[in-house]
Amino acid sequence: MLHHSVFTKLLAIMLAMALGLLALVSFSFFYLLGPGIHRSMDLVLRSYTRDLAATRLPFAAAKELSARAHVGIRYEGPAGTWATAENLPTVESVRRGFVPRNFSVFSRRNHYLVPAPDGGTYLFEWTLGPGMGDAHDTLVAWLLASMAGVIVLAYVVLHRLLRPLRTLNDGVAQLGAGNLEVVLPHPTRDEFGRLTEAFNRMVGRVRAMIDARDRLLLDVSHELRSPLTRLKVALEFLPDGPQRAGMASDVAEMERMIAELLELERLRSGRGLQKTRRDLLPILQEVAAQFQNTPPGVQVRSSAAELPVEVDADKIRVVIRNLLENATKYSLPQSRPIEVVAAQEGGAIVVRVTDDGPGIPDSEAERVFEPFFRVDRSRSKNTGGYGLGLSLCKRVMQAHEGDVVLDLARHPGASFVLTLPKAR
Repeated sequence: MLHHSVFTKLLAIMLAMALGLLALVSFSFFYLLGPGIHRSMDLVLRSYTRDLAATRLPFAAAKELSARAHVGIRYEGPAGTWATAENLPTVESVRRGFVPRNFSVFSRRNHYLVPAPDGGTYLFEWTLGPGMGDAHDTLVAWLLASMAGVIVLAYVVLHRLLRPLRTLNDGVAQLGAGNLEVVLPHPTRDEFGRLTEAFNRMVGRVRAMIDARDRLLLDVSHELRSPLTRLKVALEFLPDGPQRAGMASDVAEMERMIAELLELERLRSGRGLQKTRRDLLPILQEVAAQFQNTPPGVQVRSSAAELPVEVDADKIRVVIRNLLENATKYSLPQSRPIEVVAAQEGGAIVVRVTDDGPGIPDSEAERVFEPFFRVDRSRSKNTGGYGLGLSLCKRVMQAHEGDVVLDLARHPGASFVLTLPKAR
């Protein structure tokens, strides 16, 4: 939003400063400088009109002066009455104050009554507007042009100055989306440059911590294989019974966990896929058939007769199987059959696996694909699993240049949406 942008706020501050400066200059001219100028001009004009009247100013000279100096002159006395302009007021109307005054700062008419040497009276009407008005217009134009120049310059400078901040914002967005390889340039040496450098160091440390965690899990998984093998051999020498069955179940669960951890590592490094062109619909039907005798059952529907994809069929079977196992595990006694709906949408194949169980809280939706995360924090064996199934599904789909997401609009129940690129 624009009103949340630092750039917009700084630009608004610069504009407000420019408008404030214009208002200050205008106030100075209109209310401080203007009246002082008029008082000075009034003193000069009074002295000048007295000097003109003392020269017994004839009509011809008055007419010439009126054309040159924007002044109107009227004479009333023993020598008659004449005026250089028809719209000049009479001497009596000015003496009685019947002439309206124009109090505009830069357009004003001053009237002066001066006695003539022959006993008559001269009326001088000076118009101060034309010259001062032009100067005022020029000044206002320069002020507006300067303000526009300040705004343009401020826009360019601020846009360039805040460029590292926009780059940093993009980097934070990429990091939030899971891109740990982001490295931001920091050409400046100011606070933004130091902040960008600190961000790069932080990303490097986060990447190193995650790599160390994955490496630890991988090393531990490798090291656990030998003890598990010895445990399996030892179990063969135990007599049949509940104790042996429980231990065998625990060992099998540990083997599956280790196998999935190793599979996650292979997929993360780009290995472990053998893609071939396949029809996805038979794969979906094959995996769904394994759950037909497990309540509430599975229904497969497709709007297309064929769904061509280039995939590792075994890995896709693991993804569908994990999703169906979760849906079966969390289904309610009265639940409808789990729906697997496949369709072609543009250049992608989309599969939705939907149940009507208790669903997943919106607050947990962002974390369900994290390794070892479970909605059931109690780690109860009633729900089983150890939080690697959905993480493995995510890694497999991303390795196929696709994705799996949780549809938050589905309530009640959970709906997982798988997307795969359509085979060429």
